Amino acid sequence: MFKHFFINQFNKEYAGKELMFCNRIYEDILFWPFSVHKCCHCTKVPYSPPVLSPFPPKKFNFYNYLNKIKDIMDLNQTPGGPCLGCKFLIRQTVPPLPYEKQIKFFTVNHFTKCNSNCVYCGIGRKTEDIKYNLLPIIKSMVKSKMINDECLINWGGGEPVICSEFEDIAQFFLKHNIRQAINSSGIEFSQTISDGLSKDMMSIQISPDSGTEETYFKIKRQKNFNKVWENIKKYSKYPNMLFVKYIFFSWSANENDVRKFIEKCIENGVKNIVIDCESNSANNPRSRFGAITQGIINLAILMKKLAIENNIKYEISYQWRDEHKKMIEEG
Repeated sequence: MFKHFFINQFNKEYAGKELMFCNRIYEDILFWPFSVHKCCHCTKVPYSPPVLSPFPPKKFNFYNYLNKIKDIMDLNQTPGGPCLGCKFLIRQTVPPLPYEKQIKFFTVNHFTKCNSNCVYCGIGRKTEDIKYNLLPIIKSMVKSKMINDECLINWGGGEPVICSEFEDIAQFFLKHNIRQAINSSGIEFSQTISDGLSKDMMSIQISPDSGTEETYFKIKRQKNFNKVWENIKKYSKYPNMLFVKYIFFSWSANENDVRKFIEKCIENGVKNIVIDCESNSANNPRSRFGAITQGIINLAILMKKLAIENNIKYEISYQWRDEHKKMIEEG
């Protein structure tokens, strides 16, 4: 009852008005080790989605959550708004906030432990596990009917498979028929993920970012190239739920790796690839890897053409600048 009252007050203030707005302000939530944020789609440099809480709560409080949404809404109408600079924030008519099932994209990112060491990763320490237990918070959000039936749980990290809460959280969402997308290094095979793929309740995305051992080692700073492709082949038993990603930037952009990558996909039964780019290279002219050049775009176009020739479906990531994405789509 009180929840409906607060939402009614919120909608009286914002719904139907033309404001700077993004649907993710309503629909997304991101749990990091030391804070809770609104989304993980931010294209602003530096990467800075707005903060919901500077520290993770022990349980979810909807009233505090709604007040923070109000703060974000108000600040985004000012020159210093937290979302200004992100391409997804545009002037539009604000829809009403639903009474329940608001969250449609939930990112589990409360751990940093990883078995890879990618050069573009912003995580400093990759040996630490969870800072807090997220499952009780998830249960309280489900109990309060915040999670949409069509919500996608996005596993970030770190490496989900070696997160100490992975099994418990993954099994909880499987039990509640909530879909999960796993972003994995692919170094360790997970039977839980394989079972989830078989039920169409999980998908997995693995990013070798290369077609050769040499480039893989240079970018990933570990020597598991062959092991990763072996695990990709195991997951390809469920090809519709497996996505293999290539992140383009100066270190990965060469024709030999592009061609060898497609060859490895064919060899290992991959039916879906993601053509991505390194986010800082795309959005920050001072990136340590340099900018996205016409040469890099041309190689992305080549990958797209090779995928089409070999009946591999492709997706072009939102990370590309709009003009670059258009060039790849039309090239």
